[in-house]
Amino acid sequence: MASIENKSRTQVTVKNRSDLTKHFPYNKSQAAYDYVQQLKADGLKPSVTVLDEAYLVRFKVNGKRRSFACSSEKEALATKKRIESEQEYGLFIDHTKGHQTSFADVLVRYLHEEAPKNKGYLISAYTINSWLRDAGLPTYDIAAVYAAHPGRADPKREFPKPNGKRMSARSEKIDFICKAFATLEPEDFRDFINERLMEVSPATADREFDLLRVVCNFGIDFCRIPVAIHPMKGVKSPKYWNERNRRLRGDEEQRLMAAAEDEDRKASIAFRVEELLASKYTQATETKYQRLQLLKVVQADAEASYVHVPLFATFIQFQLMTGARKSEALKATWDRADLEGMRIFLPETKNGRPRNLIVRTALIHLLGQLPRTDERIFPISEARLRKVWTRIRVAARIPVEGDDALYIHDLRHEAISRVAEAGSNTPGGFTLTDLQMFSGHRDLRMLLRYTNLLPKGLAQRLDAAFAGDESHTTHKGRRRLTSKAEVKLELVVNTPLGDSDAPAVQPASESDGDVGSTDANSHLEEAA
Repeated sequence: MASIENKSRTQVTVKNRSDLTKHFPYNKSQAAYDYVQQLKADGLKPSVTVLDEAYLVRFKVNGKRRSFACSSEKEALATKKRIESEQEYGLFIDHTKGHQTSFADVLVRYLHEEAPKNKGYLISAYTINSWLRDAGLPTYDIAAVYAAHPGRADPKREFPKPNGKRMSARSEKIDFICKAFATLEPEDFRDFINERLMEVSPATADREFDLLRVVCNFGIDFCRIPVAIHPMKGVKSPKYWNERNRRLRGDEEQRLMAAAEDEDRKASIAFRVEELLASKYTQATETKYQRLQLLKVVQADAEASYVHVPLFATFIQFQLMTGARKSEALKATWDRADLEGMRIFLPETKNGRPRNLIVRTALIHLLGQLPRTDERIFPISEARLRKVWTRIRVAARIPVEGDDALYIHDLRHEAISRVAEAGSNTPGGFTLTDLQMFSGHRDLRMLLRYTNLLPKGLAQRLDAAFAGDESHTTHKGRRRLTSKAEVKLELVVNTPLGDSDAPAVQPASESDGDVGSTDANSHLEEAA
C-alpha cells in the first residue's frame, strides 16, 4: 500500500498586514507555533494555513522503499491510486529513477561507457564536454576516459594536445541538461537546436541533434530509465543541403603538387639536419654563437646531401587515384599492400566493412619512392596533416576557408568524378556498381550525384544492347536480305523450292550488291 506525506509549508498571516506573513518548512512546526504565540501576545489575530504545494507518495518496490513527489493533494491522491492499481495488476513501472537521474548524469555515463566504442569519439567527447562546461558542470579528460575503456575502438588512437580554445560558440539553452531525465520535454531540445542554428552551421546542429537522440536512447535502453514517452518525440532534425561538389579547377592540381613537393623538400632537409646533428657534428656548442654557426654548417650540408622523400605529394596523388577517405589513407599499411595484385586491403572502413583500394600502375611507381621505415604507408598524424595541408593550400593560392575552400575530402570527390568521366569515354563505360567498388560506398544512393557524369557510357551500352543482326531487315512483315548478308544471287535463284535436302546457302566471298527483289527473298525464306 502507498501512503501520502504532506511536505507543504505552513503559512502564518495577519489580516491587512502582509509584512507579517511568514512561511515555515513542514518540519518546523514548533517555530510556526512560537511565531503565532508572539503575534497573539502583540494583540494580533494570526491565521495558520498549511499550503497545498508539496506531497510525497511513499511505496515499496521489491521490498525497497520508493517515493514520488507531487505538487498538490489532488495529484498525490491520483498518484497513490494509480500506483496501488498498477501494483495490484502487475502493471506498475517505477519512474523514480528517472526523477532522481539528471540528463547530465546520462551524458557523463554515455561519455565513459559507450562513446569510446565509436569511431567518432573525439567529436562526441568534445561536444559533451562543451555542454557540461556551459551548464556549469565539471568536464573530463577525454584522452584519459578513452584510455581507461577496455573496448575502445582504436587502442592506438592519438589525441591532439588541448589548446584551451573552444570548438564552438557557447550555448545559453543547454541548462536543461540539469533537469531530471523523466521531466525532459520536446521544447527543451527544440529551443536548444533553434539556438544552435543561429550560431553554427545546420550540419553541426544536426550532428548535435543526433548525439542528443543517441544519449536519450542510451538512457532508456542501457541505463533502464523508464519514461512514459521518448523525450525527443516530435522534435525534428534540422533540414539542410550541404552536398559539396568542389572540383579541382584550371591548374590547381599543378599548383598543389608544386607546393607539396616544396613541403616534402623542406621536411626531407629537416630530417637530414637531425641525422647530421645526431651523428656527425658532435663539437661543443656552449655558446649561442657556436650553436648558430653549427646550424649553418649542418643546414648547408643537409641541403647538399638530403634524400628527397615525396611523402605529401604521393599522399595527394594517392587520394586522387584511389578515392580513399582520409582515415583510410592514414591507416593503410605496407603489409596489406599487394602492389603486384594492384590493391591495398583495408580491414575496416568508415561503414565497418573491409574493402580493397584499387591501385593503378602510376600510383605503384609513386609508392615505390617512399621508404618503408614505418608500418604505415603514410606515417602522418592527423594534427600534422591538418597543418601541412593548410600550408600547401596557402602556397598554392587555393582558398583555405569559405565555400570555395578545398578540403582533403574534396580530393575523394574529385577521384570518383574522374573515374565516372573516364567511364563515359571508355567503350561500355562504368556502372554505378563499378563506382561503388572503387569508392567503397555501402549505399548506392551516395553515388547518385555522379550519375550526370555517366550518360555517354550508358548510351554506348544501350547501342550495344539494341544492335541487331544487320544481315537482314524486315519490310511489311517479310524478312529481306541486305548487302551485309554477302549471299550471291545465283545461289538464291538455284536453290530448289521445297527441297528440304538442298544444301544450305553459303555466303559469298564478295558481295554482288543487294540480293534481288521481294520475290527472291520470299522464295529463299520458304526454302529455309
